[in-house]
Amino acid sequence: MKRKIFAVSFIAVMLFTSSALAEIYAEGEALAVFRVPEGVSVSAAGVSVSASVSEIDASIAETYETLSEIEGKIFVLVRSSSKTTEQLISELKSRPDVITASPNYYTHTQSVNASVMPNDPSADLCWGLKAINAPAVWENTKGSYDIYVCVVDTGVYEHPDLVDNIAAEYGLNTQTVSGEYDLRFGSWDADFAGHGTHVAGTIGAVGNNGIGVTGVNWNVKIIPVRVFDVENLYESINYEIRALNYIVSLLQKNPGMKLAALNFSLGAALPITPSEMQNDVYYMAYRALDSLNRTLIVVGAGNAGVEAGEPALFDDPTGRNKFKKGYYFYPTSFTGMNNLIVVGAMASDDTAAVSTNWGEKVDIAAPGVDIFSTYSPIALPERNPAMYYNSLSGTSQAIPHVTGAAALLMSAYPDATPGQIKAALLDGANRDKNPLVYPFAGYVKREVARQAETISLIDSLIEAGILPPVSHDEAIAEVTREAEEIYAPYKQFDGTARVSRTGLLDVKAAYDILGERIHTGRSSSSSGGCSAGIPAVIVIVLCIAGILSKREKI
Repeated sequence: MKRKIFAVSFIAVMLFTSSALAEIYAEGEALAVFRVPEGVSVSAAGVSVSASVSEIDASIAETYETLSEIEGKIFVLVRSSSKTTEQLISELKSRPDVITASPNYYTHTQSVNASVMPNDPSADLCWGLKAINAPAVWENTKGSYDIYVCVVDTGVYEHPDLVDNIAAEYGLNTQTVSGEYDLRFGSWDADFAGHGTHVAGTIGAVGNNGIGVTGVNWNVKIIPVRVFDVENLYESINYEIRALNYIVSLLQKNPGMKLAALNFSLGAALPITPSEMQNDVYYMAYRALDSLNRTLIVVGAGNAGVEAGEPALFDDPTGRNKFKKGYYFYPTSFTGMNNLIVVGAMASDDTAAVSTNWGEKVDIAAPGVDIFSTYSPIALPERNPAMYYNSLSGTSQAIPHVTGAAALLMSAYPDATPGQIKAALLDGANRDKNPLVYPFAGYVKREVARQAETISLIDSLIEAGILPPVSHDEAIAEVTREAEEIYAPYKQFDGTARVSRTGLLDVKAAYDILGERIHTGRSSSSSGGCSAGIPAVIVIVLCIAGILSKREKI
């Protein structure tokens, strides 16, 4: 069936450059974990690992020392100029000293496009702050410079509304060669996409400084860890593992550091089940961080309109081959992580964002549509120095609301454990603002309302003779037929079993719950908080004559 009149989702799904569409991993590379012989130190075992790798006509491109020391195994990136990834993995797994080996996957960003209030002139544009009830907590705490968060992303520009809250001394650009900066890639603040800067602003744009916006925290220390190159669209997973290695090392070297949460607004769609993933290096690196029990790991549900934690029931309907039927979204689908929080995106009308993933795997919902925040001027083609703020949408924009909330809670209760903060956030979620529990509910009505501006534009173009007359009713009917065909597999869900318990983040409720539990010594009301899902009203945006497709940036 032809789908020529359809644009990508209103909220962009996940970004790849054209070269990444054919592959989901870097060819000729593999990530591997080697055993350490009994009685041998990890450092000493590295010599035998190097020799072992050379026997299969490959070399060690990088060793992740801190992850290796923590786990008592050796994590490495292996590279060969003569063998494919498949051959490398096969030969590595056949060796008795290898625990596991896996591809060096590509990862990508997850964006699309009366209480105490600060004097920041554009603070009122940040509707998400009020939606999560942050101002009610500001009466008690506005954050603290003793609390850190880490933004693993495209970098964080040294924005005038952020610079005072950036922990520059801990900033890292993972794009290095032999430990030295590769000047082609710049440093951690060279955010050529604007994505990481936008995320950081929601977490902690400086409050009450008389300019721009404010974040969930007025005061906080943001550690920028850049994992994407100058294109900032996708990158192989070894840079993410390098970031994890750095963060684990940072926590080890600073035992008193209060790192509330790590913000991972990135992910990958892969043809690997969650149980298979537990034997993958990608998972094992995250698990090493989780095992420290020092910080929350906040990730997005993804922007494909599919059930998180379950295989997609159709191929990417945008035609861009970003995921296929049977693929799972990661790190969303990771299992067995105590400190992982999966976040879905909601719109200002308390309904699900049109393309957010949903399901039992999604822990909590947060604002993720038309989020106004700080932006990087160098992300624009014209490098416009006046473009310091922008609105973006996606689960990428929902995640930092939760990350920021975790930091705000820790500023009030600095000795709270990650588990206590996670339980308070999830138990405090507002179930009264749970999005629609059936993915199809209200689909056409909401889409027509959302496209009123577009339809008005099309009408003006028709009136000017630029476009031929077209029936909106006919086009909308075609949208409906297309969506019903693509998303028919999800009609089986009645909204009661998988998608009924997730609620909207409520920072004040979480603050009250955490305070009560700490003061009374009570534990959380449930072992893991709510683990229900968030449905998406699944929509493909109507695009007549290709008008909207030209406007999509991220």
